[in-house]
Amino acid sequence: MKGYIEDEEFGKIIVELRRGMTSVRFTYRPDGHLLMRAPLGTSLTGLQRMVDVNRDQLRLLPHPVVPDIAVGQVIDCFRCRVVIDAANALPHHVGTRWEGDTLRVSLHADEDLTDFRIKKFVSGMIGEAMGYNAVKVLLPYARSVANSLGLKPASMEIGRGMRKLGHCTSRNVIQLSRNLMFMPEELVRYIICHELAHITHKNHSPQFHALCDKYCGGKEKALERKLRQFRFPIVM
Repeated sequence: MKGYIEDEEFGKIIVELRRGMTSVRFTYRPDGHLLMRAPLGTSLTGLQRMVDVNRDQLRLLPHPVVPDIAVGQVIDCFRCRVVIDAANALPHHVGTRWEGDTLRVSLHADEDLTDFRIKKFVSGMIGEAMGYNAVKVLLPYARSVANSLGLKPASMEIGRGMRKLGHCTSRNVIQLSRNLMFMPEELVRYIICHELAHITHKNHSPQFHALCDKYCGGKEKALERKLRQFRFPIVM
């Protein structure tokens, strides 16, 4: 059962009442709304009381940053860029086309880009288009990094992972998310090196990190910090 309550501090709180739950859980959704999951049958007064009781803890919850998307925006990506233009397009229609290393995204001039659903749809179209370019740009780069380290993975391929940016299979196939295309080159190379180190060590042991650090020129920890701080320019 789903609904919502209004709170002066947190605004619209999405509520999910679930059978079998015995306690309340809070988290933020990607659109920035606070989500509360509570036992089925909890009254409106009970829901509001749960928010009040947990208010101090709720202020400490990590809050997602929803990226801005705007007409005229230029997004610098890995060896390419995205330009968002207004065009005489139908409402809710997104056009994408590549012009060399520039992806042009065309939107209706009056599209409401403050609406999270529209941001997510536009982001999805950009991600799809970037996937095609990843095959032409990211894979050759990854192969060149492997060659420079004297490594020969079984193969390399592009995936659609949002949370998992890279993976090395048990058969040494390196899988790289198309979303690496939105990252700076130093982080792209770091993720590739991380997965290449898994060819030798299929774990995250000290030996693995020592090898990964070697592949990264002694910068593994610094690059890991930068990766944790990185924020994607589109809704993921």
